Amino acid sequence: MGSSNPPSLSKINDDTLILVLSCMPVRSVLAIRQTCKRMLALSRTRIIWHNAYVREVLPNGFPFPCRALLTMPTAELERAVCRSMRIGKFWRSSASPRRLVDFQASHGSAVNDVRFLPGYEGNRVVTVAKGIWSVIAVWELPPCAECACVRKLAEWAPRGAIFAGFAVNSDPSSDGLVATSVNAEGRQRIEILSLVRENDIESLRPIKTINSTWKPIALKGDFIAYSDDCLKTIVMNWRTGATALLRGSDELIDQHFNYNRCLQIVFTYKSVLVVRARSIELFAEPVLSSPRAPQRTLNPLARHSFGWIDGVSINVQVRARAAGEPAPPAEPLAILLRSESDDPWTSDVRTLDLYVLEPNPLFGGAPAPPEGAASGESPYAFPPVRSPLSSPSERGFLRCTAIILGPYGTAVWIQPRPARFIDLTALDVHSSETQAPEAARAKETLAAAMFCGLLWERNPGTGGGPRGLWTQSLGSSYWNAIDYCEELGRIALASSQGMVTILELG
Repeated sequence: MGSSNPPSLSKINDDTLILVLSCMPVRSVLAIRQTCKRMLALSRTRIIWHNAYVREVLPNGFPFPCRALLTMPTAELERAVCRSMRIGKFWRSSASPRRLVDFQASHGSAVNDVRFLPGYEGNRVVTVAKGIWSVIAVWELPPCAECACVRKLAEWAPRGAIFAGFAVNSDPSSDGLVATSVNAEGRQRIEILSLVRENDIESLRPIKTINSTWKPIALKGDFIAYSDDCLKTIVMNWRTGATALLRGSDELIDQHFNYNRCLQIVFTYKSVLVVRARSIELFAEPVLSSPRAPQRTLNPLARHSFGWIDGVSINVQVRARAAGEPAPPAEPLAILLRSESDDPWTSDVRTLDLYVLEPNPLFGGAPAPPEGAASGESPYAFPPVRSPLSSPSERGFLRCTAIILGPYGTAVWIQPRPARFIDLTALDVHSSETQAPEAARAKETLAAAMFCGLLWERNPGTGGGPRGLWTQSLGSSYWNAIDYCEELGRIALASSQGMVTILELG
């Protein structure tokens, strides 16, 4: 009696194998591709990774690039799915992030800002350091911790110049990379810089100068928004010079305190949201006036005050939808904020509170109101609705008050050293570490939590409460700046001693 051969994958035709692989979980696909070159080649078929996205990423609300799947190359889709799975696993566990790299971005001065550059998969960052004069530098990160060190690609440091505001272009296809307010030779202006490559050498060069003493807050493609510290914002097409003035309400929150600096500007559906320290105002999407025409002025469609805001982050809230279903024209805006008190004797315990601005179902997409008018339908329903989710946050000294909320509902921020441990000696930036008592050298902590979104809904027990991710390792140093790219699972931390740390989630 003859013995039959056991079934073998090598005897199955390619079409059937692709069908089988497209039904397997990602971990099984990655394992089976190690068996032979044929499996390796077949496992790179697009339908396998499209199905993996639909089956394992989309229904779980894992962070994923907002780019349309149809335009994403297959190799990029595979990387994005695998990375999304790792990030989702990280947020559903108690794991710690991995330190990708540390590098000295500045010697002898603090790094005051650090941002990931869109379009480079988290492998390029830009830093702003302020010493005798200011320096903007672009850095290329290694793709993995085992690779070569960080490389400086370009820097821009006009002699004697001091930079104030700073904005990174959210559109990776634009040649206007960053914008900053420059004070040099007794003149203040806004410069938009481009990263130019010539003869294999990259450099930062100004491509547009805007004569203004105001600070750039947002840069999106050809549009820049810059603001004063009270109530006015200008939206400009920096290529054409066309502008519009968004004039906030003259109503004072506090008759003794007129300072109302701009914290964030969001270009959103048919509107512009201007967030200041003591107010949040929604303006209709402006029609810009050419440089030769009178400047158009808009008043707010809606306004709300949370009191004095110490830190805030606003982002579109991604909600669950079926694969291939187009995004609605307007999605809710999630607002995560930490309020401040004018009373120094208030409790040391504060909270990060979540609010939601829902789209206005009655909004019909009406054009901007006439010159100076405040009437008209608002694309969003005011006031923002407070969510029951909140997270405790200690009161204490912070140089970095930033909060960063991603569209999938995860957020990171810096928890301060306890206020009771801080004395005047410890706050002296010129003092040595040995001058401060041991208690004053309690460390800052990078905290994180899930506040909303499908990822939180699938894991409700892990939301709201803060989770310590990383601790400041330099005893006399403070974190000056933070950036977080949710879809890439990367965090950048910049310290008062010029060091930048890049962390990877999952």
